[in-house]
Amino acid sequence: MNLKKFAVRGLIILAVVVALCMFLSGTIRTITTPKVRLTAAKNGKLEEQYPVTGKLSYSATYKVMPEVPAGQSVTVTKVNVREGYTVKEGDVLFTAQVADYDTNMAQYQQDYNKASSDLLDLEKKSGDIRIRKTDQAYADAYYGLRDAQEENLTAKIDMNTLLSAQSLTLPQEGYPDGADEKLTAAIDRFRASETALSEAQAAFQKASRYSVSDEVWNYIEQTRTLKETMADSQAKMEALSELNYTAPHDGYVVAVNVKSGDPYDGHSAAVELSAADKGPVIRADVSSVKRTIAKGAAVTVEVGDEKIDAKVASVEVGEDGAKYAVVDLTKEMIKAAGSVYALTDKDISLTLTYRAKESTTLLPLSAVHGSDQDRYVYVVNRESSTFGADKMTVKKQNVTVLAEVKGVVSIQEDLSYTTIAYMEDRALNDGDTVMEYTD
Repeated sequence: MNLKKFAVRGLIILAVVVALCMFLSGTIRTITTPKVRLTAAKNGKLEEQYPVTGKLSYSATYKVMPEVPAGQSVTVTKVNVREGYTVKEGDVLFTAQVADYDTNMAQYQQDYNKASSDLLDLEKKSGDIRIRKTDQAYADAYYGLRDAQEENLTAKIDMNTLLSAQSLTLPQEGYPDGADEKLTAAIDRFRASETALSEAQAAFQKASRYSVSDEVWNYIEQTRTLKETMADSQAKMEALSELNYTAPHDGYVVAVNVKSGDPYDGHSAAVELSAADKGPVIRADVSSVKRTIAKGAAVTVEVGDEKIDAKVASVEVGEDGAKYAVVDLTKEMIKAAGSVYALTDKDISLTLTYRAKESTTLLPLSAVHGSDQDRYVYVVNRESSTFGADKMTVKKQNVTVLAEVKGVVSIQEDLSYTTIAYMEDRALNDGDTVMEYTD
């Protein structure tokens, strides 16, 4: 009986000792084995973000230079727009009045009355003169040719002046590369005048078959001269009233160069508008950005309380030699700001996103060890034992770092389908057995 009890006690003690050994063995293994976090290597395109500041700008502008009555000067009476305002075609930009109104009105009225009186006297003296249809046809062709020649010369001079100023030459067809809106309009006018001149020459050649007596021709010339004087005086009197200078097309006001009380002579731009169909843009200096920012790059624009995603429309070099990213100002941005005027002369915050052209292996910065050219990672190898327990060991693998951005590293080597050990609780060596942290 005593022997049996002794055997049972021995078995119990043995079981306790074995359990204790197993426990201590596991505890010692847990204590002595390095703990690591595990991460899977991912393939993707590295992204970097760069905050920059932009300003409202315009890719192209149109200078509003209203004509002032010949020999006159005007005084601006009211300006209706400010920089950043939106205007529609026909909106009044500013009003003006011709200087010395009373004196000029009296002179034009006197010129009109004298020409009218002289015309009545001429009609009275020439009551017996009869003008044939062929006489009138010749006169119409003659004056038509004279007007066409004057228009052709004026149009040619205006066009050549603009071509010379822009160092361009006129092609046989179309427009020279780089021609602005004003030059293309001048070219259209010149070509139209060439066609009109050719038609006028043909009409005059046809009418020249008929002869006109000196008496009839003198009457026609005097009548025409007096009527032209009356028409010119009337036009000048009408022009003396308040002048309204309007927007030639829809757009945005880029600059206002006149104010109430200023004289204006028509030789400089009174107002500058955005060019037709060319809206405002945001230009941001990206000279300090170390990456190459190209057309199509993603950008986030902060307007008011909103962050609006957009794309870089173009990258250009300014007159100052700096590199600028250009972003189109969208309707969504204008709505967020309240108006284009609200953005005028304001700093606009943008965040440019550089995205690598090719996919690489991306890892957390803490998973890449070493420095300079000696960089490496620990690749995890899993092995299963006979009893089903997993064993993890690490293998040191050298890598080539391409870039580091905000805690993410791009490496050249393809580590697809591998698991990387990192954030170890102690130094690792090649071939070490490791355990994963358990939370």
